[in-house]
Amino acid sequence: MSSSVFYWVRRIGLVIWNSLATAQRAILIITSCFIVLFLFGSVLMRYIFHYPGMEVEEIVTLVAFWLYFTGAVYGAYERSHIKAELLQLVFKKPRAYALVKVTSSLIVFTLAVIMSYWGYYFFIWGIEKWGRSAILLLPLVYVQSSIFVGAVFMAFYFFVELVDNIRQALGLAPVSRVGGAEPS
Repeated sequence: MSSSVFYWVRRIGLVIWNSLATAQRAILIITSCFIVLFLFGSVLMRYIFHYPGMEVEEIVTLVAFWLYFTGAVYGAYERSHIKAELLQLVFKKPRAYALVKVTSSLIVFTLAVIMSYWGYYFFIWGIEKWGRSAILLLPLVYVQSSIFVGAVFMAFYFFVELVDNIRQALGLAPVSRVGGAEPS
């Protein structure tokens, strides 16, 4: 592959990578603001206007699913998801530690793929059954889609992390940009 083609493939990949992160941050900000405003409105309705406002709580619950799963995806992107990093204390040799990280990444990626598989069938089931929320009768498939979409993106980011860990175990530079750092 010529260097100019490689340059453009890399540039397009970086644009897509950065655009996904920007979209995730936007979704997190928008859904967080939406939930805060609606909960504030719910408190006003309940304690000032003496209206139960159950429909507001239902909407907040539906939006919260997107907030939660987008947050999980963003944690996978940043590699700031919860993990026990005690392995450094047990494996002192860099090569052994790198191999353990590869194994760990492979397990996490496999679990994310299984979750994507289950999420897909849950999403398809939601389309077939077309369940509705209790009060406003909103289609629940929108909530169920957040589980599937979130799992797919988490699997993608965990795959990139696996590739990076394999490359580092082989003594090569990572391929991804984590935390805004340019790969070498």
